[in-house]
Amino acid sequence: MISALFILLIFSVVCAAIRFLRGPSQADRIIVFDLLTAVLIAGAVLIAIVLDDIHVMSLVIVLSILSFVGTSVLAFYLEKNRRKS
Repeated sequence: MISALFILLIFSVVCAAIRFLRGPSQADRIIVFDLLTAVLIAGAVLIAIVLDDIHVMSLVIVLSILSFVGTSVLAFYLEKNRRKS
C-alpha cells in the first residue's frame, strides 16, 4: 500500500513538472510550486510512517511553514509586478 502511494506521488511530481515547464503564466508556475511543496510534505509524512519515527514530523511542520511563506512571497511578487504593468 505504501509503495502505491509513493508511485502516486512520483506520478504527481512528473505531471506537475510538465505543467511547470508548459505553464503559460507565472501564476501557473506558482501554483505548481505550491503543489510540489505539498507533494514533498506528503512524501515526508510517508517516510515518517515507513520509518515509524515521530521526529520526522518536525520536518513536516518546518516544510509546511516554508511552503506557506514561499507561496505567499511569490504571490506577493506576482501581484506587485502586475500592478506595475
